Amino acid sequence: MGRTVLISGVSGGIGKELADRFAKGGHNIVLVARSEGKILDLAQEYQNKYGIQATVIAKDVAAPGVPEEIFNELKEKKIVVDYLINNAGFGLFGTFMETDMEQEINMIDINIKSLTVMTKLFLPDMIKRGHGGVMNVASLVVDL
Repeated sequence: MGRTVLISGVSGGIGKELADRFAKGGHNIVLVARSEGKILDLAQEYQNKYGIQATVIAKDVAAPGVPEEIFNELKEKKIVVDYLINNAGFGLFGTFMETDMEQEINMIDINIKSLTVMTKLFLPDMIKRGHGGVMNVASLVVDL
């Protein structure tokens, strides 16, 4: 039986590519994103194509208390997360004085706060088991 990988921000881009690779490699997947329709379709595709277990959690990891909800839901379902990939995130374009402060706060909540909380929740069990891993995905666009 394959190990389980939780990937946040999996509805497109880097997160979807990572999910594709892990599912193809025989890993069970926990798909976390805001858009339930997209991740339900992905889960069905992975289960049919690769015979793995795909769990869907349609939640915004940046919302207060959601990382804890995800952790507790998986504990209740007895799903052991072997690898955590914190991929959910976004960036802003523009000078600091031009960008919207509310958007900056949202960006901090998803890019820093949720990543930290998710890692704090899932890492201790990995350490106790003596295996596991955490990947924090970041990207940068520079306009020269």
